Amino acid sequence: MRKEPRVQKAEQSSVVRLLRGTNGPRVVLALALVAACSLLANTAKASCLDHRRGTSPVLPNGLITKLAASPRAASGSIAGLWHVTYTTSDNQLFQESFDMWHSDGTELETANVNPIPGNFCLGVWKQSGSEIHLHHVGWGFDNLGNLVGPFTVDSVVVLGDRGNSYSGSFDFKLYDTSGNLLQEVTGTISATRIGVD
Repeated sequence: MRKEPRVQKAEQSSVVRLLRGTNGPRVVLALALVAACSLLANTAKASCLDHRRGTSPVLPNGLITKLAASPRAASGSIAGLWHVTYTTSDNQLFQESFDMWHSDGTELETANVNPIPGNFCLGVWKQSGSEIHLHHVGWGFDNLGNLVGPFTVDSVVVLGDRGNSYSGSFDFKLYDTSGNLLQEVTGTISATRIGVD
């Protein structure tokens, strides 16, 4: 159903008045930020906050095998790209992700959950003996895009299988903007290196 021309013109006039008003530049900036975030979210198709509950990973084993590094490859470093599965202490799937560990001690992660509540985490890591300690952070939002607050994920993992896997534990904490703890989830992590053959 098409709108009458007068209605369209009235709507256009109100948009023009809004953009020309004192808040106009803020509105344009906000719309640009929303558009940029939407593009990033659509590209990543992932999240660190809105966690689905289930008992098995989304990626089938055959696809995981195709993504995995060659079993002949060996690496003594965690640096690289990984397919990661987080399982809660009550044995429920918390999230699956692609996680990039960099040799400079930084880390980036995207998860396969709704991008609106927050789909990107940044982290720092260091190795202490055989253990690798990771601390990463992100911003959490509700389903309407309103800021809830920051979240953290702290992990301790150990490399295995010639450096082509790792496993360990995680502690996820979500806070409100005043620093009050809203949610904590603990569990285990298992990961398989993604490589190039």
